[in-house]
Parts: sequence; C-alpha cells; structure tokens
Amino acid sequence: MTVSRSRGWKPETLGLHGIAWQLAAAKIMRELTPVTAAAADAGDYWVGGSGDTARERVATIHTDTIKVADALNTAATAATTGALDISAHRQTVLKHVDDALANTFDVADDGTVSASKKMYTTLVARLGAAMSMKAWGMLISDAADRTITVQKALADLRTADQRCESAIREAFSDKVFAANAVDPSKVNLGQIPALDASVETNRHWWNTLTEAEQAQFISTYPDLIGNRDGIPIADRDAANRVRLPGMIALAEAEQSTVAAQFGTDSDEYRAATTKLDDLKAVDKAITKPTEVPPGWVDRKLILLDTTAGRQTRAAVSVGDPDKAEHVAVVTPGLDTRVRDDITGMTSEADLLNTESKRQLALAGRGTEDVATVAWIGYDTPQVKKVYAEGEYGAALEGLTDVGSNERAAEGGQALNRFYNGLEASHQGTEPPHITAVGHSYGSLTTGMALQDGDHPVTDMVVYGSPGVAAASPGELGLEDGHAYVMRTDDDPIKWAQDGPKIAGSFNDSPVDLGPFNPRVLQGGGVPVLADVWGASDNGGFGPDPATNSNFNQLETGQSLSEDGEKRPLFGAFGHSDYPRAAGTDAEGNPIPRVTTYNIAAVVAGLPDNAIGKR
Repeated sequence: MTVSRSRGWKPETLGLHGIAWQLAAAKIMRELTPVTAAAADAGDYWVGGSGDTARERVATIHTDTIKVADALNTAATAATTGALDISAHRQTVLKHVDDALANTFDVADDGTVSASKKMYTTLVARLGAAMSMKAWGMLISDAADRTITVQKALADLRTADQRCESAIREAFSDKVFAANAVDPSKVNLGQIPALDASVETNRHWWNTLTEAEQAQFISTYPDLIGNRDGIPIADRDAANRVRLPGMIALAEAEQSTVAAQFGTDSDEYRAATTKLDDLKAVDKAITKPTEVPPGWVDRKLILLDTTAGRQTRAAVSVGDPDKAEHVAVVTPGLDTRVRDDITGMTSEADLLNTESKRQLALAGRGTEDVATVAWIGYDTPQVKKVYAEGEYGAALEGLTDVGSNERAAEGGQALNRFYNGLEASHQGTEPPHITAVGHSYGSLTTGMALQDGDHPVTDMVVYGSPGVAAASPGELGLEDGHAYVMRTDDDPIKWAQDGPKIAGSFNDSPVDLGPFNPRVLQGGGVPVLADVWGASDNGGFGPDPATNSNFNQLETGQSLSEDGEKRPLFGAFGHSDYPRAAGTDAEGNPIPRVTTYNIAAVVAGLPDNAIGKR
C-alpha cells in the first residue's frame, strides 16, 4: 500500500456496487415470489407427470435463486461495510500525510517521512549554521515518529482492503455462480478509454457502442460515464442520476458509522457530514419541483465527484448543451462550496437562461436554444466560511490559495477540458457558441482555462475579477472585442490589484517608519509589496481587467435595456450581486439586474444589446 494509491482510491465506488447488489437481490426476490406461488397453485389444475416435473424444476430454480440472492446480500454487506472501513483508514493515512506536508516534511510513497531541504535552509537562515544543528536533530526525530505513524496507517489500510476482499470472495464463492458465470470475453462492451483520455477519444469510443451497450454501461458502470467529458450530456446526466441515490445512501451509512466509531466531534464525522450535505444539495438542485413553474427547463447533472479533490465537484446545466446553439459556463470563486452554493448557482443559471432567450426572441431569433451551466469543477479557495466554522488552519491555507494562481491553474485545466468536451458531444450541424463566464477568483480560473491550449470558446465575460492572467483577448485565444468585464464601483475586489500598490508606496515613504519601513526590514534592501507584485505580473493575476482598454467594459449601474423594450434594470452593488435577481415581479418571476442582462446579451450572441460602461 502506498501514499499515492491511498490518495487516488475511491472507496465510494465499492460502496455503490454493494448497494447495487443489495437492490439486485431485492429485485430477484420480488420476481421469484409470484413465480413460485404460481407453480404451487398449479397443482390444483395441472396434474400428472408433466405438472410434477415443472413444479420440481421450479423448486430447484427457487432454491438456486435463493442462494444467489443470499450471496448478493452477503456481498453487499461486505462491500458497503468494507467501503466505510477503507474510507476511514484512507482518511487517517491522508490526515497524517497532509499534516506532514503542511509542516514542510517530505513524504515518500512508501510512507517514509524525512526532514526536507527547505526545512534546513529555513533553520540556517533564521538561527545560523551552529544553532540550527540541535533543531535539525529534533526535526529528524520528529520525522522518524511520523514515519512510524504513516506506515502503520498504510498497513491498517492494506488490512482493511484485504479484509473486504476476503469477505466479498467468500460471498461469491457459491457454486451457483461458478455454474452460471459469464465469460467476460464474450461481453462486447468495447474497450473503455483511460480516465484521462482525450474528449475526442471518449466521443469516438461511445459512438462505436450500440444503444444497448451504452444503456448497459449507464446502468452498470455509471461512475465511468457520468464525469467523462466528450460523452453526450443526456447520457452523462442519466449515469449520474443512477449514481446519486446510492451515493447518498452510502454517505448516510458512512456518517452513522463514523459517528459511532469516532464521535460527532471528530474530523471524520465532519468530513462525512460535509459529503452528505454536498450530495443532498446536488439532489435538490436537479430535482423538478412537484408544481412545475411556467417555463421550467430540465436540469442536467454533468459532473459529480466527491473524491477527485479536497471538495466535492459538481456541474448542473439548465438546458441541454448538446442541443443548444448558445452555451454559457459559469465558474465561481472564493468560498464557493457545493453544499452551500450549487442550488443558488443553478437558480442564477436559470435566470441567465431565461434572459438570454428573452433577448433572442426580441431579436427575432426565438428558435435558438440556450443552455447555462453552473460549474463547480475545481477546489475553490476557502477562507470566510471555514474560519466561521472554527477551521482556522484551513482559513490560513485559503488565504495563501486566494493570493496565488495555483488553484486557478489547476482548475483551469479541468475547465479547458470541459469546454472542449461540450464541443465534442454537441449535436448541432454548427459548433456551439460558447461563452466562458467567471466571477471573482473564478474569473482567474476562466482566464487560465482559455490560455491552456486550444478551446472552442467564442466570448468571455468576467465580473468582480481580480485578474484573468492576460492583458488582451488574444492572450486568451479570443478575437478582439469578445472579452467583457464588469466591476461595481464598491466591489472590494479592486483591492486585489490596488492594495499591494498602495501598501507598497510606503517603500519610498518620506515618513520615518523606523525598523518597520519595508526598505530597512531585515537589514535593508528588501523590496516588497508593489515591487514584488509588479515583478510577478501582479501576483500572476495579470493587469487589472477592469481598467484595461483591451477589454469591453460593461455597465453595472441602474440602466434601461437596449433590446428594444427599454426595460428598467436594477444596478448591482458589492462583490456578489452580479448574477443575482433584484427581486421578483407580480407573477413571482425573478427580475434580472443590468449585470445579468449584459451577460445574457453576450451569451445570446447579441453583443449590441450589451450596455457599455458609462
């Protein structure tokens, strides 16, 4: 057992198989009961040798089928219990490993922890070579203790895996299965591509399957289909909807198990509760209400992953991107979490969808369809929410994350792939008109995605942006005039660009700041703040997009629409108003702000409707 294998493991897949086996056993028993009863009742009217032979055969089938159902139930218990056991031990491994890494130790794949070169360099810089030796010895001792802890956790995880494997093998060892086994070589489901295969490879593979084979993959292996970019959206949605009930059931079981094992004040319980809350929020976001409102557009669940990153990842589309002429992908930023925000983001996507269609209808293009996607497909930086929950270490880590472009670069790779997957699976005769929409740190992620190789995106709209890591549309693979920016006058995000410059002005301040003057810190000659910020391309965020004339600056204040209706549009304020409704009308329909109106104009391919910054 290794650290990398532990980190890449997905115990939930095993649990989902267990739930599937349990459901299969229940279905078998439901079907078996009436058949057996009918055979027994036939004795009243079907007599003689043929009737007796039929009843004997049914009795044999009944006995064998009971064995199958019992084996499935036994294996289901082994799988679901084993998944929880493995998950708990996996979390223990990762907790110890991540703690060591957070303290700048090196951790080898076999669990060996060692004091890093960075530690030694830091000690010497702070204490000097002579004084650092004692501290270095203590670090080596600490590393040895950590090695014992990590390697024991790895051994416990390996034991849990072996325990589960043994129980499942024992459940399925009955000769009934051996007699009725299916030769896998005769099951022609095609050669499934690797998880990191290109979107074109995924599309081609899926198209080589028959409809029956595709349906079998969706029902039997939904976890291999639901998140695979390039597969048709309707099929991904179907696969993820197959997965979701079992994932919720497994998460509920995991929560109960860790509560009994570790207590409700434990990290394990909080992690289990977080996952359950995430999944329930997704379920709420995609569920059609009992009383369907006018103009309801079905939701598509096109991403659901609780294991790839530190946080659950999900994407919900209002409308079908494969069939829509216009597709928008909205990427959020700081403090966004699935459990808190996927439902609200889906509602905002619905409002954007409605407004885009309204403008298309007014332009005489009402036959064109729109799909709007709420995409939480990366680990967004977390600060305020985790701080409020008492996770001070996580909040400090989040401050580091939001001050760099590392999370954006990582998320940008996934987002770039998502964009290309939309083009690969699109069913229209023409490629879709895709608009990349980013808010806050999500705008940086959007910018990184557009820089990360070829993409099918035509337009970009960002708002509340600290930067897009580019100074021009061309650097984002966009044509001039196809990049748009909005920032309210009171949006505090401007301090992401202005703050370091203002603070850095103290570098040359005539005011005597004594030992705290940046120019004399650490003995003098240490350029900080504005110097470092500028030298690193504004922290890797690029120049301020809201003051960059290369980008189209759009209005955020109260306005009249320019779609022919001259509708009054409410303005936006602060950092979060941009996509939110300004209230509801007399019929209870949400009212778009000028910011949503502007985004919709771009999404609909009607840029002349957009209101420029006054």
